[in-house]
Amino acid sequence: MDVEAWLTASFDEVIEVDDLTSSAAASFARFVDRHAAELAAIVALRRGGAGELVELAFRTGRPQQSVVPIRRTERIGVRFAGGDSMPFVYMLRSDFPDTAHQNLTAEGSPRAICIDDRSWAEARLTWTPAELVQRILAWFRRAAEGALHDARQPVDPLMFGTGYNIIMSRALIDNVNTQDLVAVPDDTGTLMRVIPLSQLQGRTLALPLTVAAYRVPPAQMVRLSFAPGNLGSLVDLLTARGIDLFADLRTRLAEWLNDARTNAARINSCLAVVVEMPITSPDGTQQGTDFRAFVTAEKVGDIAVALGIAHKVESKDQGGAAGFVTALTAGPVDEAALIAMAVLPVEVHATFDRDLATRLAGRTIPDARKAVIVGGGAIGAHVAPCLTREGRFRWTVIDDDVLLPHNLARHVGFGGDVTRRKSELLAGALASILDDEDSVATAITAQVGVEGQQNDDVNAALDGADIIVDASASLLAERFLSDHNSKARRFSIFFSPAGDAAVLLAEPIDRSVTLRDLEAQYLRHVVREEALSGHLETPVRTFAYTGACRAITNLIPESRVMALSGLVAEGLGRAADTDEGIIRIWSLGTEGQVRSFSYPAEDVRRFDVDGWQVSLDAGLRSRIAAMRDECLPNETGGVLLGVVDIPARKIHLADAAKAPADSIGSPTGFVRGTDGVQQMIDRSMAETQGQLRYVGEWHSHPPLVGVMPSVTDLSQINWLATIFDMDTLPGLMLIAGEAELAVVFMCHSEFSSPLAERSVR
Repeated sequence: MDVEAWLTASFDEVIEVDDLTSSAAASFARFVDRHAAELAAIVALRRGGAGELVELAFRTGRPQQSVVPIRRTERIGVRFAGGDSMPFVYMLRSDFPDTAHQNLTAEGSPRAICIDDRSWAEARLTWTPAELVQRILAWFRRAAEGALHDARQPVDPLMFGTGYNIIMSRALIDNVNTQDLVAVPDDTGTLMRVIPLSQLQGRTLALPLTVAAYRVPPAQMVRLSFAPGNLGSLVDLLTARGIDLFADLRTRLAEWLNDARTNAARINSCLAVVVEMPITSPDGTQQGTDFRAFVTAEKVGDIAVALGIAHKVESKDQGGAAGFVTALTAGPVDEAALIAMAVLPVEVHATFDRDLATRLAGRTIPDARKAVIVGGGAIGAHVAPCLTREGRFRWTVIDDDVLLPHNLARHVGFGGDVTRRKSELLAGALASILDDEDSVATAITAQVGVEGQQNDDVNAALDGADIIVDASASLLAERFLSDHNSKARRFSIFFSPAGDAAVLLAEPIDRSVTLRDLEAQYLRHVVREEALSGHLETPVRTFAYTGACRAITNLIPESRVMALSGLVAEGLGRAADTDEGIIRIWSLGTEGQVRSFSYPAEDVRRFDVDGWQVSLDAGLRSRIAAMRDECLPNETGGVLLGVVDIPARKIHLADAAKAPADSIGSPTGFVRGTDGVQQMIDRSMAETQGQLRYVGEWHSHPPLVGVMPSVTDLSQINWLATIFDMDTLPGLMLIAGEAELAVVFMCHSEFSSPLAERSVR
């Protein structure tokens, strides 16, 4: 490259400092002359079509041994183009080495070093001539030491933009030959969205565009030094990277010309050569992908003529339905014509698809698992979009409710969406987030959990799901989903009644612990953990949105809903990526502080007795064993609390209380007292919104005795069966021995007898 010729062409007028019109250029030149003479000397001041240039002899401070061949004094030019452009530092030496952190310049221009990775809008806030001198000096020093790039810095952009951008989906890039395309500009004309011509509506202004897409293999990617300015230079750029552009274009264009009537729109459109190039760091590792387009102003047909495969015709009578016809015999390439065809480098922004969402979320593998979410209310309407923006899941939304005005306080819907079905509203919102070939979301308007109500669409969605998320805040729905025969893993998410906490229940991947089991374990933590006191307390203030007795809603601000939903979404995503089950609780303080509680899912044993199923988890077994051991050699015992579902005939044992203070225990017997028992039961019911209740008794046996019920135990279980029969429940007793537990069970009738199931601890 001839630096002198470039200087003459770009900055043809040599001027004095007082003639500088750029205030930044004038202050920089005066600073160098007065305060930086030990580092730089002004060689000349120039003006031209490209702005004003301060030409310097700059002392680089190069050490004896330099990693790159820079000189002790380099001739540089600092260009000030005015307006909102950053000063540009050119190396005025034709053989200046190619290094990291150089700006991509136009063909025929000198190399330019990158001294600032900030935007000019940000940099100008603190910009001074002294800072500019120091940044230039720092660049030279890092170059000499081989430290131009470190792990904390962003990788070199492949080229600096021209200010023009197009937005295009990866699906279109990968399938550009399947349909005609147009570029629809924004109101500035610098940003265009590429869409299929079939999607163009009305008389919208659009640029017909033909796209030819190429992918540079990482092994053949080398750093770009100069931006191609014409079609010939673009060919040279791609040839060096293993792509024969002319050969491919001759093949493509010949196919279109053979059916000119069908391909008339393409033949008469502009050509955009889209190149996907790996971004590589100085050590050669790939750190992403850069999309660039090189757009010609000439028609595709004119390019075909220059490639020697077509002739231009004036009328359809000459056989040119598209204004061009195929040459009978291919002629030579008109290189002069191709070099004269300028190309405009344009940045390509791939649309927000699942791959991009995944990368921006800091993950590497897209998550296209099928997820069914039941409930499109406050928590579902926030958590599902959050996860979708992370590239997670293909959704089916199930809900039968409609959006009412008061729902707008805590929903993704807007005023115009009132009366729309929440399922359709949320599914539509999710589908609009990702530009994905696969369906992002579908809607099913239905209610789940109602006895006797079946829906084939709901069952099919649940059976085909990988993940089922209960966001309904309904015990009926949660238990229906827990019992459904789908093989999908289940999750449940909900807010506390006061809206100051959120909960995630996540089954293990093998579903050995179900949502029903996790519900009981969660309630045990609520009554046992002092930090969770009041967690399920009913709010004092509510809002009645109509006159109906049940038409009330809680007073929870959207800001709190968003904060808690974000925590739940992050927790659900993490849980879905592991195999273990977990209970997570997030509590949000009045000042925004967050307390988090996490409990593993406890292994569950189930006993099927006389048409009922009793479930007992490892956490409760350990608690009972510890209370037994603490009182040895005496027997001990207390009341059992659990979750009861009478229609399903299921009892989940959740907690066991210590022996009341007035109890009598000895090595041969135990009599449970009554001191504080009713208060404890009432408190547990209040802390759990009535979900935990008294379900039976437990007591221990001494060593070597075993767990078979004694005569006294049989008498007590008969009494329990009589008492519980009033609530249509069986009598239940748990006996803890040295190495095992026994569940003694009795339904009251004149023919009934106690049934026992054993469980080894």
